[in-house]
Amino acid sequence: MPPTNIQDILNTGSFLDFKFLNLEYWFYKILELGRAIASVELPFGIDLLSFLKVLFTLIAIFLMALAIYFIIRIEELKATPNIFLTKIPIEGQLEKTKNDRWDKILQYINSHNASDWRLAILEADNMLDDLTKKLGYQGENLGERLKSVDASVFSTIDYAWEAHRVRNKIAHEGTDYILNHYEAKRVIVLFERVFKDFNFI
Repeated sequence: MPPTNIQDILNTGSFLDFKFLNLEYWFYKILELGRAIASVELPFGIDLLSFLKVLFTLIAIFLMALAIYFIIRIEELKATPNIFLTKIPIEGQLEKTKNDRWDKILQYINSHNASDWRLAILEADNMLDDLTKKLGYQGENLGERLKSVDASVFSTIDYAWEAHRVRNKIAHEGTDYILNHYEAKRVIVLFERVFKDFNFI
């Protein structure tokens, strides 16, 4: 008479013969499932296994092409510095100079007050305005003078333009323009590169 309850099964050890505990039984079922999937035929007489081989091959080719593309792009970025990847100095890294106006700007940018960061950019833009006048560029405002710049002479013109655009956002949008300390310092670094290029600071 077969066991009728758990205790009888444990006593006889017959629970080891049950299919749900038979590893060989489950391996066989998994093998059957794999064979069934492999034998499935798709439209146009294509079997599933062949389809999967083609699919994974195409995915592998795509990933390889993508990897090659990114490698090429990284090498291009290394060869051509991008102003949007400008390294931002940490607190206190901006050095003081003999230019009192610039030293005041450094005090503003190193402040813990967000309004001082805005003031630092506005003052730095005023210095840039004075620099373009000193260099003899013509125009009613800084924007017009920057447009007349000869890039072969003014090699940091891209930095000047980017910094000036941020200044305009601050001036026109006021407190609606969100400016964090990290971005404020980045902009001051752009001004610094322009000024140092002309020994203005």
